[in-house]
Amino acid sequence: MMHCNLPFRLLLPVFILFQYACWSGVANHPEYAAGEILVKFKKDVSRAEAKSLHSRCGSKILKHFERINVDLVKIKDGWTVEQAIEVYRDDPGVEYAEPNYARRIQTK
Repeated sequence: MMHCNLPFRLLLPVFILFQYACWSGVANHPEYAAGEILVKFKKDVSRAEAKSLHSRCGSKILKHFERINVDLVKIKDGWTVEQAIEVYRDDPGVEYAEPNYARRIQTK
């Protein structure tokens, strides 16, 4: 009956190492950049219309990714990322708005 526990004994260390690799350092870093969001506009929205919405929201365009039609914006002071996303998502010209998520490469 000892051989029945063998797969469990082999998989447990692998599972523990996987969990450590996935979660190491997460608590020390925010999941996304504070005060920044990514906004993608629908295809029929002009750059002028996009800029007008950013202006009305008090946001500043930090970078425009032309190939994918996404703006990285700095939201106005006093807003949380969640508040800004809600406001942008309510606009019919916005395809999506999301936090500027942090991407990290695990080392070792």
